[in-house]
Amino acid sequence: MEFRQLQLFIAVAEELHFGRAAARVGMAQPPFSQQIRRLESELGVELLTRTSRRVALTPAGSHLLEDARALLTKRADVITSVRQAARGETGTLRVGFAASSAFGVLPDIVLRFRTRFPAVKLDLDDRVTMNVGVSLTTGELDLAIVRAPFQHDGVTVERLLRERFVLALPARHPRARQKVVALSSLANEPFVLFPRHSAPGLHDTVTSMCLSAGFSPRIVQEASVWTSVIGMVEAGLGLTIAPMSARALRPKGVVFRTLRDASGYAELSVAFAGPQPSPAAAHFRAVAHEAVARQQ
Repeated sequence: MEFRQLQLFIAVAEELHFGRAAARVGMAQPPFSQQIRRLESELGVELLTRTSRRVALTPAGSHLLEDARALLTKRADVITSVRQAARGETGTLRVGFAASSAFGVLPDIVLRFRTRFPAVKLDLDDRVTMNVGVSLTTGELDLAIVRAPFQHDGVTVERLLRERFVLALPARHPRARQKVVALSSLANEPFVLFPRHSAPGLHDTVTSMCLSAGFSPRIVQEASVWTSVIGMVEAGLGLTIAPMSARALRPKGVVFRTLRDASGYAELSVAFAGPQPSPAAAHFRAVAHEAVARQQ
């Protein structure tokens, strides 16, 4: 039994006339009638009673008509679903992201993606202990938002955003009165930073900037998420050097100041395994670039 046979049967079952049914599907009547006979032969039942005056459905024919309509509808749904999946419009998209990207642009990217692709389930993963490169190449993640520099064999990395660093310090700190603070003047200050294992690129960039300014940062506290880092700064435990977008957190007891002689940049990138992302991941990448372009 073929889908085409079911389509022909539905036509004659609805028209109850072989001539009209054949014309409806664009066939000559003799081959049309032959296909219906073949279907009856394959099923081993009579689907239609035929007289010189009328055509009528048998009980078996009435039952098949209901099932055939449901089957063809399901077939159309399956075809649509498969095509949507191939276009990246359905399914699950697993996205890893650096804790340092949780403010600023990421919420906008997620909101835009959910609005545009509501049938795609977003599975967001911010585990600090996760090896993003391995997770991408093994298929645990489809795409990741990472802080550059980032490199892993078999992973493509594209820059999304490049921004300057700013100094975050308690509002009551003496340097809070300055609009611009020289990085070299912070040699004796306590710092709050990300642990290197959670954000190696960011950690190394900040450390390198401080070394270029003539000192190694005296790290007194570490935290794996920006809200905790900024909270410690607000509590007066130390200062931190953060990407400019960290100002979006708007803590009451913390001020942000321009850094002089800070040579590095904070870069946010999108990473995926292989030369091209999956269709759904490609949509997320496009939305990410669009969101960043609009913010800038």
